[in-house]
Amino acid sequence: MRLFSIVGYPVAALCVAVSTSFSQPDLSSRVNSAPDGTVRVTFASRPGTCGNGRDMIGYRKALFAENFQSIGDWNAPDCVPGPVRVAITKTNGRITRIRTSVGDTFPKTTDRVTDLGMVSPVDAASYFFGLVPQIERIQNDKSRFLLAAVLANAGDVIPQLTTLARDEGRSIDTRRQAIHWLGILGDERVIPTLVGYARGGGAGPVGEDIDEDEGKPGKKDLGTTAMAALAEMDNNIGVPAIIDLSRTGSTSIRSAAVFWLGQTGDPRAFATLHSVIENSREDDRIRAHAVFSLGQGAEKDPAQIRYLQSIYPRATNRMKEQIFLTMGQKSGGSDWLLEKARDRNDPMDVREKALFWAGQNEATPTRDLADFYRSADERQLKEHAIFVLSQRNDDAAFNELMRIAQSDSDRSMRAKALFWLGQKDDPRVAKLIADKINK
Repeated sequence: MRLFSIVGYPVAALCVAVSTSFSQPDLSSRVNSAPDGTVRVTFASRPGTCGNGRDMIGYRKALFAENFQSIGDWNAPDCVPGPVRVAITKTNGRITRIRTSVGDTFPKTTDRVTDLGMVSPVDAASYFFGLVPQIERIQNDKSRFLLAAVLANAGDVIPQLTTLARDEGRSIDTRRQAIHWLGILGDERVIPTLVGYARGGGAGPVGEDIDEDEGKPGKKDLGTTAMAALAEMDNNIGVPAIIDLSRTGSTSIRSAAVFWLGQTGDPRAFATLHSVIENSREDDRIRAHAVFSLGQGAEKDPAQIRYLQSIYPRATNRMKEQIFLTMGQKSGGSDWLLEKARDRNDPMDVREKALFWAGQNEATPTRDLADFYRSADERQLKEHAIFVLSQRNDDAAFNELMRIAQSDSDRSMRAKALFWLGQKDDPRVAKLIADKINK
């Protein structure tokens, strides 16, 4: 044993280390012995963690704020690296809330403060994981109560997260958050676990007409969460598993899988969605979900818009509606939608939907909708054009409705325009109605 001297006395280095470890109470004891008020704890964060020192925290694809959680691409210039800071609220000797932030300072408080300073991130993770059963029952911001445990620079916490996810004694919120974090922090090891949850009940997040899991309360929610977690994994390592899920299993599982494939932006995912869309033997609802998913993924690959336009002639009406929804969100989609609204080869209800989504597209000039009304020669379509104009809040739409109500040659169209104008709180409408009554 190597000896060294402290104030002239030889002391074993090992003995010093041991005595130091016993002189420091564990974090749980230190928090428990603190008085009521706010107990502050600071510890090193995982590399890549950032925050604004208040409510916002970012890590990899996850962004948390006071009232929301976002998973995906995000941009927050004021999210800067820093340690994790946890403010623990104690009332009558009991912990009633934990508030996690990342930054140089703690958020301000008027409470009595006990600051425990920097602590070991390993100890912090262990303590806050152990606190979950108590906190999950009382804390309202459910998306945040695992942050203190998972953001500590404590190495591998996959075992703890897996235990939480599998613990049926935990709340659904806790288990869902644990599954989310398995996707964010996990590697290939967690994929079988996530797939197991996805197959256990994963109704799609779009299209309520597909739901085979009503007899499994909570299971459906966990299944959808697991599917999302697979889509969120770094380097898209979860994509092959989602592709497999899209080809096998129940209708609801395949529906959820095609939705999440579009969120990944992965070329393999897009190719799979194409195969689902082109498969005439597949359930029409799932094909429509694949169209919707591909439209969402077009943000990362604009070529998918051209693909959706190309399959329109052979698409089912349900699929066409999803194509319309996609085009209604794209800046260059209005001309295409108006063209389909004029196409007499499609049924009237399909044409009406194309016109509706053209009106919903903010990039569609109101004058184009007015021109559509004036050039249309089918009564049902003209009536629908008046409705579409009524859903816009700009002056051009209002003025066109006023023109129709005052001077259109078709009395029934004047009445339709006046009806929709009557839904607006505008003194010009009241005057128009009064003038008609007084004639």
